[in-house]
Amino acid sequence: MAITKYDNYYSQLREDLKSIVDDNGFVGDGAESKALGFWFLEKEFQLDSTTINEHLIDGANDRGIDAYYLDDDTHTLNIFQFKLPKPGNFKKEIDGNAISKIYGTIQRLFSGKSTVNYNSNPGIKDLIEIIKTSTIYNTRVIFVSYNMGIKSEENLSLISESEKNINEDIEFQHKIIDREKIINIFDRSHRNHSLNLTFNYQNLQSSNSVNTDDGSTYINSWVGMISADKLIEGVDHNLSTIFDENIRLYENDSKVNAGIKETANRRDTATMFYFYNNGITIICDEAKNSPGNNEIALLGVSIVNGAQTVNSLAELAYENDLQQNVNILIRIIQIQDYEQRAKITEYLNSQTAIKESYFIANHSLVRKLQGDLFKHKYYLERQINEYAYKSKYQNMSKYKDYNILPVENAIQRYIGGYLNGKAAQAKSSKSTLFDQKNIEENMQDISAEKVIIADILYTHIAAIITMYRKNRRNVKNDEFSTFLGIDSVKYNSDLYSFLNTGDILILNTVINIQRNKPELAIQPKFHQNQDEKINKCIKSAINLIKDIINNDEDLKVSAPATLTKATKVFNLAQHATKTQSQSI
Repeated sequence: MAITKYDNYYSQLREDLKSIVDDNGFVGDGAESKALGFWFLEKEFQLDSTTINEHLIDGANDRGIDAYYLDDDTHTLNIFQFKLPKPGNFKKEIDGNAISKIYGTIQRLFSGKSTVNYNSNPGIKDLIEIIKTSTIYNTRVIFVSYNMGIKSEENLSLISESEKNINEDIEFQHKIIDREKIINIFDRSHRNHSLNLTFNYQNLQSSNSVNTDDGSTYINSWVGMISADKLIEGVDHNLSTIFDENIRLYENDSKVNAGIKETANRRDTATMFYFYNNGITIICDEAKNSPGNNEIALLGVSIVNGAQTVNSLAELAYENDLQQNVNILIRIIQIQDYEQRAKITEYLNSQTAIKESYFIANHSLVRKLQGDLFKHKYYLERQINEYAYKSKYQNMSKYKDYNILPVENAIQRYIGGYLNGKAAQAKSSKSTLFDQKNIEENMQDISAEKVIIADILYTHIAAIITMYRKNRRNVKNDEFSTFLGIDSVKYNSDLYSFLNTGDILILNTVINIQRNKPELAIQPKFHQNQDEKINKCIKSAINLIKDIINNDEDLKVSAPATLTKATKVFNLAQHATKTQSQSI
């Protein structure tokens, strides 16, 4: 049997998934499918490891639901089903039984007819609680499967009928991520460069477009004219990366390039440049056109035709020899299908929502915090992906051994750890921490030392939570019970189910333990060996929280994810650290 592109991409994808399986302790026949879910949520929803693991549904009785995620900004509940077929099974579809299973479960959850059997799975129990207590305007069922997806009229009709039967007051949608879309995500994630650029043009008109069978836009394009100086101003310092998807790069000694430069340099020929030159073609993931001020913003952009023209004009511009009246034909193609992008490049070869947290990037306290953290070899990213972005275009070697810390993580962990009155909010409603009305109060006592201590503790807590997850997924793994000092035979993982979503609760409890027992406090030195103190505090915090939950009849029957966001549980833990500090 011939090897297809689907076989090759499958092999490459599985290499990525293997590391996810190992890092997260996924076991059993569904381990790689769960890893596919982790990979998809990381690449497409940009969720961090902790958040992803909180929303993956482990264990038996998941009833066809592999993960969920509630987008608090849009009030959209996303429900996922992930499937990684066996090698060679790429021409099959998602079968009707899988579709019926997930929609049957959703119908029961939204109707309130969940059973004891459903509640036996902690993840489903958490999902039930979210449906009961959260504001949900839309629900999306997202099928992610490395095969043909869902094509047959029978299965598409089954989805349509299932959505109609759930609840007419709730808007249901579905999305199918098949092998082609997975390949596109894979290609995008492994691209060396992903530039976002903005250009001012002379004129630009919408041109040809191609739609898919469901009516959605597949390819969009624009054609127009841009002045040479505005083009060079747009690419500016990105000449080394703007041609990432181009087959050919600049040829210094080319007679053609000499001719381009001569035409653009002479007054008597500059006005004819538009007619003499073939122009340039730009390809991008997304284009946002603003015709009012003649500006277009391009995301994931690459010049796939015109490397000789652009580089020749750039050399003239840097030498101040570029005539002002040089204009160029420009074509912009918006397409995310990387197979077609490659074909477009080949045939033309004749020549990455701003999060609320990043609105505080320029706040004086944040700027000061960044400077203070530099002294401790921490690089606070005031802007999203700041370090990676700057590394592309400037020498960042002096920060080589620094710990990279996004501002939203720094502030969430500081508030969750040190501000008892807002610790529950740091877990339950992270985005509200950065509200302009509250940020001054939330950050008034922040310091580099506190941020570093919170980060050190959080890193250790996350490692312990990973131990717990591996143990829950594989009963033969006894790392977590060994950490607690419990005989594996006597260990009951259900008593510690709060750990899956308990990162901030444990962090707050640990810091309160250290407040009440100064001899257990640590120093803000990441590489200093403080493991013994940290592990003692984490172990005490876990046992303290476990006892609080299991000694309260109401808390004992609540969903774990609800408990770790509840103000009541935070308050009880904070009180317990004061009253029980001597026994720790």
